[in-house]
Amino acid sequence: MDAEPMDAVPMDYVTGGDADLSIRRIGTHGHRSGTIGPRPDHVVFWLADGRARLTADDGSCWDVGVERPMMLSASVAYGFDTDATAMTLLHLAPALLGDRDGVAEFRQPDAADPRIEPLRALLRDVTDRVLDPALPAGERAAVNRRIATVVLSTFAPSRSDVEHRMRRAIRFVHDQAGRPLSVGDIAASCGLTERGVQALFRRRLAVTPMQYLREVRLDRVHLELGRSRSGVLLVGDVARRWQFTHLGRFAAHYRARFGEQPHETIARGPGAV
Repeated sequence: MDAEPMDAVPMDYVTGGDADLSIRRIGTHGHRSGTIGPRPDHVVFWLADGRARLTADDGSCWDVGVERPMMLSASVAYGFDTDATAMTLLHLAPALLGDRDGVAEFRQPDAADPRIEPLRALLRDVTDRVLDPALPAGERAAVNRRIATVVLSTFAPSRSDVEHRMRRAIRFVHDQAGRPLSVGDIAASCGLTERGVQALFRRRLAVTPMQYLREVRLDRVHLELGRSRSGVLLVGDVARRWQFTHLGRFAAHYRARFGEQPHETIARGPGAV
């Protein structure tokens, strides 16, 4: 989205805010249509008059009336057609919404969804404060956080976004399994809180992130032991290389997963006599 979305030459243009959150009031001439490409920020817009038709690049389409907040996800392209002459746009940096790389996609609530009203009420209350250049930095940061919280409660991440985050977390675990990792590391890799990544793994895989990491590491040990061509391969060395420091617990987990002891895996390998 350009600095002047949905219009090339606005009649009126008022803007204020900071790098994390800004509000732009735009007054324009009548009917306009066009496209809005992917952009650095997520944008919530609402019309003061008229109507708009919004179409996402996946074919989803919405008819938008006055004061219905709509989310333009940063990574999504949209087509639009509108006869509105006044609109307001709320630009939010992805990081403010916990989206570190700007790939999150958000669902649009139905026009009658009760979650919309708290956002409408908040925006009526704080828009002039955001536009005020004299607002102290501390107060501005507090207002930004307040708006971000309500935006996230209004526009839930889409299913595709959840799947994307899950894949990022899984890829991170597989890529970094040989390093010391914490739940916080896994959460940071996919832009979630520790609680959020715990809930995501439990919901999708019925395990915790650390249980999944342990299973990946066990698989790496099993693969390495099974490929061994050395009769003197030390199980403890391999286990420690994959971050298993308590060898008794490692052996128990290994047997539970593979139905055999590590030395039995070695005995079946290509180096067996």
